[in-house]
Amino acid sequence: MTRRRDRRLCVIGLLLTAAASTVAGRHPLADRRAFGLLNHHRREPAVLRLVQQAGTPWVLPVTAVVGLASGRRRLACAAAIALPVEKVLEVSIKKARPTPRPLYVEPTILRDDAPVEGESFPSGHAAIAFAAATLVAPHLPAPVRPLAFTAAAAAAVVRISQGAHHPVDAVGGSALGLAAAAVLRSIVGQ
Repeated sequence: MTRRRDRRLCVIGLLLTAAASTVAGRHPLADRRAFGLLNHHRREPAVLRLVQQAGTPWVLPVTAVVGLASGRRRLACAAAIALPVEKVLEVSIKKARPTPRPLYVEPTILRDDAPVEGESFPSGHAAIAFAAATLVAPHLPAPVRPLAFTAAAAAAVVRISQGAHHPVDAVGGSALGLAAAAVLRSIVGQ
């Protein structure tokens, strides 16, 4: 039952990533408006810098260490290989579907460490945050599980706010992370 659910989750994630990739780079009105709403504010609260950390590359190795320390070997294994799997998928998509960063498309306010080089689609921070949330959620008490995904979504939104990604990039990255983690959970049998 769980593996079947993970396979469905993987398919849904891949379909969402593919759908987002068809829009990426075209910048439809809804995407531009959402970007403007999230990016064109005067000041970014310092707490958002902390929220963004949920999507940084150290999250998955730390998840693996915590999983190992808590006796959850399958979680540790899935989390340990999640970062290389996510990065291979992310970089492959960026090479196959190059899209410019927001700075080169529309007026953008850059904050913190928003990159100006490289491709924009999909968001690596969003992918990492959603991969971590997807791997960790089954090990959390039921009332706390939505908080893991809320933190992942917040990390994705912060990257838009910082000017690093368009909303469609964050959606594509989120779906990619969800799919990668679901297939890893299915393989290791979490």
